Amino acid sequence: DLHRVDRRQRQMCIRDRWSTLAAWILSILSIYTCLQVFGIMRSMSKRPISIDNGELKLRYGLFSESTILISNIEGIELSTKSVESDETTKKLSPLRDFESHNVVIRLKEEEVLFGLYGLTSNYKILALYVDKKEQFKKEIENALQQCV
Repeated sequence: DLHRVDRRQRQMCIRDRWSTLAAWILSILSIYTCLQVFGIMRSMSKRPISIDNGELKLRYGLFSESTILISNIEGIELSTKSVESDETTKKLSPLRDFESHNVVIRLKEEEVLFGLYGLTSNYKILALYVDKKEQFKKEIENALQQCV
């Protein structure tokens, strides 16, 4: 009888220690996850889309990026229509179909889209969301005229 009580006490002690350790591990992981989410959100505003030296640099925070030569742009259109889903059509957003787009860029030759963890994919049509879409289209068209 005494042996049974002693065994139960040892089991409860081990269970309590394990619960405390698990709680600490989960707390640390939660804090780390919050820091990661905060960093990703900040990266969205710190890595904007830009046009420099004849290149269009497209960035979606830390998730994806691509550089397109302005001379390689065949056309740009403002569109929210769904784009064909094939090997040469990509979205800048890693959320793909879960995030809408309002600009579609068509290229003369394929370019490379660099994603998270070094993943790459080629595209000739790129769909993306831009806050000031009309201004963005005018800037691309002006850059295209300067290339000609």
